[in-house]
This record gives sequence, C-alpha cells and structure tokens, in this order.
Amino acid sequence: MILIVGAGFSGTVFAVNLLRHLDAAPVDIYLVERGPDLGRGIAYARRSFPFLLNVPAARLSADPNDPLQFLRFAQRLRPEVGAEDFLPREIYGDYLGDLLEEARKEARNSTLHVVKDEVVDIRRAGKGALSVHFANRESLRAAAVVLASGNPPASWLAWADRLKDHPAVRDNPWELPADIGKDHTVFIVGNGLTMADVAMALGSKPDNTPLMLSMSRRGLLPQPQTEFRSLSLDGHGERLLAASHSLRRLLRVSREIADEVQREGGDWREAVTHMRAFVPQLWQKLPLSERARFLRHVQPHWDTHRHRLPPEVARRVRELRERGRLKVHAGRVQSAVAQGQKLRISWQSRGAKHMHSALVDYAINASGPDYVLERSREPLIHSLRAQGLIAGDALRLGIRTSPESACIDTFGQTSSNLYYVGPLLRAEHWEATAATELRDHAVRLARQLSERLRAVQPV
Repeated sequence: MILIVGAGFSGTVFAVNLLRHLDAAPVDIYLVERGPDLGRGIAYARRSFPFLLNVPAARLSADPNDPLQFLRFAQRLRPEVGAEDFLPREIYGDYLGDLLEEARKEARNSTLHVVKDEVVDIRRAGKGALSVHFANRESLRAAAVVLASGNPPASWLAWADRLKDHPAVRDNPWELPADIGKDHTVFIVGNGLTMADVAMALGSKPDNTPLMLSMSRRGLLPQPQTEFRSLSLDGHGERLLAASHSLRRLLRVSREIADEVQREGGDWREAVTHMRAFVPQLWQKLPLSERARFLRHVQPHWDTHRHRLPPEVARRVRELRERGRLKVHAGRVQSAVAQGQKLRISWQSRGAKHMHSALVDYAINASGPDYVLERSREPLIHSLRAQGLIAGDALRLGIRTSPESACIDTFGQTSSNLYYVGPLLRAEHWEATAATELRDHAVRLARQLSERLRAVQPV
C-alpha cells in the first residue's frame, strides 16, 4: 500500500501518474486530504473572489506529454478562453479533480482510496513498513509514504507576538473580514504575490476600497507578465553552467543573456523562463557560501522577476497606487501597540533614520510561505523532525531529499520508503514552487515507484 499525504497539486498529480503507471499486481493507493476538496489545496480553493492564475492557460498542463491539456479543459467550460488567458484559480482545481477521477476510472490494477482526515504522525513499523496515524481514525500501515504538502503558511509576525488574540491581527490573508471598506486602514505585511491578492480582493469595489499600506524590507513588487514570443536560446545553458562556481559571474552571464534576447526583439521574461530549466543544476553546483550570498542579496530581485503578476492584476495594483488607495513601503516594523480595537504600527523606512506610524484597523500577514522547518505549525512536521525521519538543509530552505525525492534523515541516511514532493524541494533544487517544476518532480517519482514495484513482482 502506498499512502499520499496531501491532495493539492503535487499529491494529486503524483496520484494520477501512479494510477497510470502501475500495471503490475494490484496496489492500494490511499490519498489523504484534510481539506474539503481534492486537487485544490490553498492555491486552487474555491473562494468568494476569483483570484487569477499567474501563468497563461496554454502553459499549465499537468501532463508533460500533452502541453495543451488544461487549455482544452478550460475551453470546455468557457469556449472563449484563449491560450494566453489568465484564468481563475478554482478552474485549475476543477481540472486537477477531473484528472484524478479519470485516472481512477482508467486504472487497471490499482485502487484509489480517498481519506478525508489529517495525518498527525508517521512512525517506523516492523518489516520496513510505516505506521500512519490520523487525527480522527485508526492508523494504517503503508509500504511507502509520499509527503505531498503544499506551501506552508507564513511565519508568525514577531512584532505581533503579544497581539495574537487581538481582533485587528489577521494571520490568514485568505480570510478577510467582510466589512472592510473605505473608512478602514489596512496594513499588509509583504509586497509579493499574496499582497497583490489581498489588494485585489479589498479593491474589488472601487467605491468602497480601504486605504492599504503594504511593507516589505525592499519594497519590491512582482513584475507583470506579458505575452512574449519564444526565442531559440540554444547554447546559453552551457554558458550558465560554466559560470556556476561564482554568483557574481552567474549574475553577469544572466544579464548578458537577457540583454541579448532583448536586442533580438525578445522579452527578458523569455530569458528568465529559459534559465529556470537550468536552475536546479546551477543551485547544486554553487558552493554553500554562494547560495547564502544569493539568499542575502539576490533572492528578492529574482523573486520579483521570476514570480510575476497576471497583466490584469498588475494593472489593478497600479491603479490602486495611482488612486492613493495602495501605498507601498520599504522598511521594517519596529512596534505594534493595541489602541482599543485598532493598532498603532510604527516602522522605519529603508535607508532612513526617522520613524513613521499609522493607526490601522487591520494588520494582514501576507509575507508568503515560511519554509523553515523549525518554525513549522504542522504537527506532522514536528513529529517527523523529532524522530529524525526528516531533516532541514543548512540554509533552512526546506526538506533534504535525494535525487529520487526520498527523505534524508538527521543521520544523513536516505529513506527507502518515505518520500517528499512539493515546494520544500527547494532545499535541493531551489526552483520547486511553480506548477511545471512540481509536475515534473511528481511524474518522475511516480514512475520510479512504479518501476520499483514492478521489479519486485513475481514473473
């Protein structure tokens, strides 16, 4: 029996491919999801506001052998959809759910069992098995377990530590008070994609938009997406790999490639897309000290150019700023003090000595996922770490894994039956948060486990 923890993007795509590839003796596949729907997770959940995907429909197939699969699915629902359209995220959740149901029906020997519960503990059992414990049902024994958790929640705001129970502090950016309106002031922590989602939701009623103050250390906003054409970039990969021993040299070569693309009439975004294919190799070749330097100095700039806004969202953010309803700041919060039902937040601007303060009705944590295992809020992560079954990397980016996605324990040993697929693979690959990369990891692991099971079956 193979058990999958999590039925968001990674868990669903892995399950789909496992069902397709398993053609030996019958195998029971248990897919465990604590949320209400399969194939959604946080990213593709049904919400009152239609948050948009930040990748065009023609580039989001969950099947690497059928690049336009998602586009065709979307066109069945909305015939007017074009290849370059940025669609509501919940449609993608519908698509993943449809893929899973189709794979379940077509499975020849394997059976998919869906468990609606939360896995709170996994322990070693006899004969190389793992014992999986749930919040609300009896435990199960599995020959292999695949952890497929999605993006972790944001870290708790240190300056709000004494205000956890204050009604103005909102730790979940997806659950906003319905009564926020033009007479309110909202402080948003973070200037990335999550902030843009919050701004879109709060600014959806032009005549009732609150004043929004957003803040990050550098004040950088994600760049907008554009409809760019694909260019031939053959040969540039070798240039990047040759420069991978030095971050400084790697940056210089990357800028040269982007400049060359633009001189040929292209778009720097195509250069970034091309570089993504080489990022795991580059990351693994970079010395640890150079990786740390990247995180200190380059990551915010890479993130704003790599994780871009759909054109409509970029336009709405720009309009909100022009209307004065969204004010973007660079700096650090120094203190937050309760004043009745409100908060007095004080901050120091980047590069300045003087302080600013504002009385706000709400403070919303939109700082993005926190990948540091030590700060995880998940009981399962705490249990696995306490037993030494998983370990974080030296830079605290995620879970240490082998090239085959097997978990590496605290003693440096590679597990024979505990695997991980999801954004925490960034510890080893860095580029492991977008659908394309996660899809490839899930497909690869499904094939590996299928071949392994096939090899042990009697002829």
